[in-house]
Amino acid sequence: MKHEHIVCCHACDELCCVREPQRNGRFLCPRCGTLLFRHRTGMIEKMYAYALASLILFGLVNYFPFLSFEVAGNLSQANFLTSTVYLFKEHEWILAVAVLMTILVVPLMRIMLFLLLFAPLYYGKVPFYAKTVLKVLEHASPWGMLDVFLVGVLVSMVKLVKMGTIVPGTSMWAFVVLVFVMTSMQVSYNPHMVWEIIEEEESKRSAL
Repeated sequence: MKHEHIVCCHACDELCCVREPQRNGRFLCPRCGTLLFRHRTGMIEKMYAYALASLILFGLVNYFPFLSFEVAGNLSQANFLTSTVYLFKEHEWILAVAVLMTILVVPLMRIMLFLLLFAPLYYGKVPFYAKTVLKVLEHASPWGMLDVFLVGVLVSMVKLVKMGTIVPGTSMWAFVVLVFVMTSMQVSYNPHMVWEIIEEEESKRSAL
């Protein structure tokens, strides 16, 4: 017997009947062609591994120096929060808070939420807070801008290299890897699959 799911398209509100939702692939809205969801085998295991790797890399990024800049024999080091501290000192409060949220608070929050969600799922348990975490992740996703920050750093390095010697620190290399890991995590993330697991668990509980 084939399983069918009714999925509402978030673009045109079409109710789509999806046959065999457990099949690997991309599922598109038949009306407007918008991606409804994608299913990939082993998503939970991948997300758990990506979240653990991201947490370790995030710790390295904030512990070691980010860049070393030498001009006329004077060496100065910058860490991951130097830009935020500088903005606070210049009394650019709104911009400083925005930078702090997008490069530190929101990325760390997303990593911890992914861990809180997929660690129990990896061990075969559905956490009672799963629905809340899924909703928070949906709203927090646009605020994670580590890739934009990386582009800004690279542009700044190109401009400053004519003024002195720039030496990327351990934090810089860890940050580059972190951006790729978190991008892979976002690509692998399939909230539809988690909602299905939650629904199955609730059905089992109601049947008891």
